[in-house]
Amino acid sequence: FENTKKNFPSNEIDKLVSFFDDLLDLNKSLEKTCNPILWNKIKEIWAALEKSNPSIEVHFCGNTMEMQNGEKERANASLSKYKYFNVHHHSLDTIVNYFVERKNSVIDEQLQIVDKDYFDRTDGSIRGLICTVEASEIVRIITNPENPKEVRKEIFNDNVRVYLSRTNKINRRIIETALSDRSPLFWYLNNGITVTCDSFSYIKGKRAPLVELKNIQIVNGGQTSNALFEASLNSEERLEDVLILVRIIETKSQPVSLAIAESTNSQTPIKSRDLRSNDDIQKKLEEAFEGMGLFYDRKDGQHSNQPKSVRVDALSAGQAHLAYSLDLPEVAKKDRGRIFSDLYETVFTDELMADELLASIKVLSVIENKKKLLQSSIRKEEKFNSAHMFLIDGAYHVLFAVGQICDAKGVDRLNYQKAITFVPAAIKYISAMVEKAQRDDASFSFNRYFKDAKTKTKIAAYIQGMEKGL
Repeated sequence: FENTKKNFPSNEIDKLVSFFDDLLDLNKSLEKTCNPILWNKIKEIWAALEKSNPSIEVHFCGNTMEMQNGEKERANASLSKYKYFNVHHHSLDTIVNYFVERKNSVIDEQLQIVDKDYFDRTDGSIRGLICTVEASEIVRIITNPENPKEVRKEIFNDNVRVYLSRTNKINRRIIETALSDRSPLFWYLNNGITVTCDSFSYIKGKRAPLVELKNIQIVNGGQTSNALFEASLNSEERLEDVLILVRIIETKSQPVSLAIAESTNSQTPIKSRDLRSNDDIQKKLEEAFEGMGLFYDRKDGQHSNQPKSVRVDALSAGQAHLAYSLDLPEVAKKDRGRIFSDLYETVFTDELMADELLASIKVLSVIENKKKLLQSSIRKEEKFNSAHMFLIDGAYHVLFAVGQICDAKGVDRLNYQKAITFVPAAIKYISAMVEKAQRDDASFSFNRYFKDAKTKTKIAAYIQGMEKGL
């Protein structure tokens, strides 16, 4: 505990600078001083540095105290020789502030309601107003007065979520809908926005009244608000036909306001998996697994009260099926989210049998157990077979390789008891291929190797040659 009161150790600066010198010089001797996981990450960094305009963010984090000012200046000066480095210093207090920071500014705003589309009610000390407003009104109140190209973040201080930008699939759809010919449907397609305030007032009975809001916070709908802001930067005029539902809640009680923020944000959107959970094929699979004494989770956590040993997760089964039965290990590895979206009809065909999924997950479970044992040994700094390091990134390719061995030996892939006996051979074959690839490519990384679609073709050809004794 006493160590938490100490400043950041200054000798770590010299170690870090020395490390960066070796890193940027592509010094291969780093392999001798790094554990296998760090060494693999170093090679991924080298690959990233080959791209244009890279940047490296360096964070110095102490237990409680920051570096002393003199050491901080020395760290900044030592790293300033690298042109694309950004240095950040943190103490326990500054880290905590990232999570609990609340700006004291009080935001008072106005919202113009559309026509007479509003409903007001009161329950004790809480008032509510449900109304329709133009999207441009939301954009206006969240725009930073000092910089119209930015959102004023303090209006979302009580919102439990952080905006995920247009790279998030849902936010991208919000922007696309708002800017498309379907923009008049936005009111029907979006859940709307929830606002809390200390008080609101307006002239009742008036058409298109102006609502005065004191100390406003957007506690739900932050993604929608920010997405509309991004859409307005793209094409402000395209938002003219966009209307949005707004719920305004008046309460001076901070606990009540936070409870509203928590409850409205806990009602998560329906995932694509849940939308597919009632498909006929999913119900048929559930019945088939039930006949085997197993519980098939069409929905996430559907049978959470049952032991893991008798549960089959639809998403995990789909991943295993992609690698084992459909020969798409690279897709299973990197595109898990597509299984219940654009790959759904590919994975869950009408002809799919529960036996196929069962065989896939049974073989994968053996591979995953070996992977977990490897990871455990690395964490505990116990002896392990370094030639098997690829299992951390390449488990689905081992599963694919088992399927290839089955084909070469004329064994039905559904015979998972027999297929499981081929796991050691699959690991041996891929280990040999990885070793060769590492010799041929100084910047080799497991992650890049197993994401490459060409890798499975090489594995298939290698196994065919080995099994035929070529």
